[in-house]
Amino acid sequence: MIKAFDTPALADILQKAQRILLCTHINPDGDAVGSTLAMGLALERMGKDVTFCCADPVPGKLMFLPGAEKFVQTDALDNREFDLAFALDAADEMRMGTAAAHFFGAPARVQVDHHPTNPLYAQVNAVDGDAAAAGCVVYRLLKYMGVEITLDIAKCLYCAISTDTGNFSFENTDGEAFAIVAELVKVGLPLNEMSRTLFLMQEECHIRLLGRALNTLRIFGGGKCACMQLTSEDYKITAAGPEHSDGIVNYAMNLWGVQMAYLADEKEDGTVKVSLRALPPYNVAKVAQKFGGGGHVLAAGCRYEAGLKEMCAALEKEMESQLEENA
Repeated sequence: MIKAFDTPALADILQKAQRILLCTHINPDGDAVGSTLAMGLALERMGKDVTFCCADPVPGKLMFLPGAEKFVQTDALDNREFDLAFALDAADEMRMGTAAAHFFGAPARVQVDHHPTNPLYAQVNAVDGDAAAAGCVVYRLLKYMGVEITLDIAKCLYCAISTDTGNFSFENTDGEAFAIVAELVKVGLPLNEMSRTLFLMQEECHIRLLGRALNTLRIFGGGKCACMQLTSEDYKITAAGPEHSDGIVNYAMNLWGVQMAYLADEKEDGTVKVSLRALPPYNVAKVAQKFGGGGHVLAAGCRYEAGLKEMCAALEKEMESQLEENA
């Protein structure tokens, strides 16, 4: 498992930089937004001039997080100059989308991540493929730097860690994740309120989009694999956005007997975003890498330029190869 955790070098660079650009990945999830906000709020407390950037908007359901309104999209950066660019939870440079050009345009570049397929694209890398979430790595860095964990930072870290562990139910959940949340509770984290907001409350368009995905549910691979599809038309009919597909793949994964699952999500431009999930001993990161993607052994993703039908056929062939390899 990849580990490139150069904490002293990263902390030193952060101390010296004044104008800092924070970037995260496209279609940001709870770990991306929470980790970036926690790091940025901490840097602001240190007197830094911080710009929060993402190629896509923050999902509506995460706008309650402290500082979420500070995020700007890349077209708002104009010709701003930065001393340092900091990528968070971006498994590779392509995952930053249009923010990548601004990241690589900075004279100094660092990153925090937890994806085992990360190619270590920054000058200084704090990457731990065993960490449950990028939020865990951010927490370690803040503790090393002696930054006070305020209530606002605690809320952002909780969002990061809880969402990437499936509310502490995924295989990646470990003792460190629980220990960090225990520390966050000590500074006043409203655990019940945060958990309800993140995991129980849903927008109507998400529920309607879920219904359309469930109608496409299909089992293959001798009952060990399941899949669902969403088309660009589904999004139009339900008035849903890209963020509203978050977590839908888990409904296929949670069927009895299913060991691997995917959600094929067609975008307006015809490209297909794929979310993959698995149970041990299967490795969906391997499957995703066949299509230029990556991620974790049990949770990965990729994008495909061909049509939805072609994508599904190619993907299922690779998943069935995984079944054969582990027979």
